[in-house]
Amino acid sequence: MSDRLRAMIEGGSQHHIQSVINDVIKAIIRQPGEDWTTERLASLAGISAFHFHRIFRSVTGETMFAFLQRRRLLRAIELMNEDRFSLTEIALECGFDSGSSLSRTFRNQLGCTPSEYRQRNPPLLLPPARLRAQHKLELPVEIRETKARQAVIVERKGMIEQSFNQAAEAAFRILISELKRVNGWSCVRERIGMCPDENSLVPDAEARYQAGFCYEGALPAMNDEVRYVTIPAGQWVVSLHQGSYETQWQHWNRLYRNWLPASGYRLRNTSPFEIYRNTLKQVPPQQLQTEIWIPIE
Repeated sequence: MSDRLRAMIEGGSQHHIQSVINDVIKAIIRQPGEDWTTERLASLAGISAFHFHRIFRSVTGETMFAFLQRRRLLRAIELMNEDRFSLTEIALECGFDSGSSLSRTFRNQLGCTPSEYRQRNPPLLLPPARLRAQHKLELPVEIRETKARQAVIVERKGMIEQSFNQAAEAAFRILISELKRVNGWSCVRERIGMCPDENSLVPDAEARYQAGFCYEGALPAMNDEVRYVTIPAGQWVVSLHQGSYETQWQHWNRLYRNWLPASGYRLRNTSPFEIYRNTLKQVPPQQLQTEIWIPIE
């Protein structure tokens, strides 16, 4: 745990969190074309990479990937307005892989190609970030001390409109099929999910979702897609979200932005996860119950 993060958490104030994130934002604005990674930005902030992207979103209301893409596009627009550089030169200067990558981003954000943009008079302005309204949520929390747990997981990629629903369905389908094939269902306990890349510096199509089950006892060998992992022992803050999966991000945001700074606890350097108490096959969306587990000390 870094001294900076310890001061941030022990300070018990949102001001400390905002100050850390502001430093990261300033660094990106100064050098949008840098090869920024989640790990590098987390190190700059003095925050574990496991938690940094969620803290960033809880403060700004925007994912790191969306913010970085927007700042790079703004810089590209500035250079295009100077009319002194080729599209490839601008793309590489602003952190895009190629001119075609910049063109795709341009079309997605502005609805036109860079060439069409240069012909506009007056030029188009990049629209501001589209932030979703956050509603007040009750935050029932409890602190739990647990032993290490064993789990099996299957990973799938792809986030569509900020949702891992399709990736989760595909991953759980494979994992459940394998558990049934090897007669391992009797060992299964909690149904869990982890999103190591959620809101981080990867495109939505590359974001990973890990579907899993905790288990007890010995499981027979399964196919190569199934991985065996250990969830470390220790303290966790556990908060129950009731409602649609699409509203969970609000609950995560409030835990990181509001509860954690005032709690006196510090984040441990391990991955948070979710436990699904029920599924859409059992209840309607508004009755879904998901436990959010965040590692603390």
